[in-house]
Amino acid sequence: MPTLKQLSIALGLLTSDHSPVPNEDGWQNYVWRVHAAQECLDVEDGYCVLVQDKWDWKRPQYYSFSFRLDPKTNSVTSRITLRNEDTEDDDQVCVVASFLNAAGQEVGIFFANWRALPGRSYSREAPIWLTTDVKEIATVAVGTKQCDVRATADAENFYRIRMELKQR
Repeated sequence: MPTLKQLSIALGLLTSDHSPVPNEDGWQNYVWRVHAAQECLDVEDGYCVLVQDKWDWKRPQYYSFSFRLDPKTNSVTSRITLRNEDTEDDDQVCVVASFLNAAGQEVGIFFANWRALPGRSYSREAPIWLTTDVKEIATVAVGTKQCDVRATADAENFYRIRMELKQR
């Protein structure tokens, strides 16, 4: 008999968008949302709001992913908002954003492992600097999952990919 956690992961993966590059990169048990970079749901303070979803399907726990391109510094700033409406449950939330060019090649990677406290909402921003032109970004694949505080395998995966891309 599967545990609730195993069932939760299976249901999340069933609803996940197909995302070949992140899957090849070795990200395990992430639920993916893949959108064209111009498919903004909204624009807030110059940030393209690309994804608004739940990180836990069984609780009122939500995230949004936004990004802003800066061609002058060749950087991408990601903004993550975690909104935990569950006043009893806290989670460690891992978020990955894979930035792809028109050919489907990964040109940038973002990773965060942040705590979502019960009944709290907050946003954080983090920049990355690419070695290719930020204007080449055509698609963004955003993956989320509940993870542990260290998420060592995910952090190692991020640093490996970041080095391969020569990203700062």
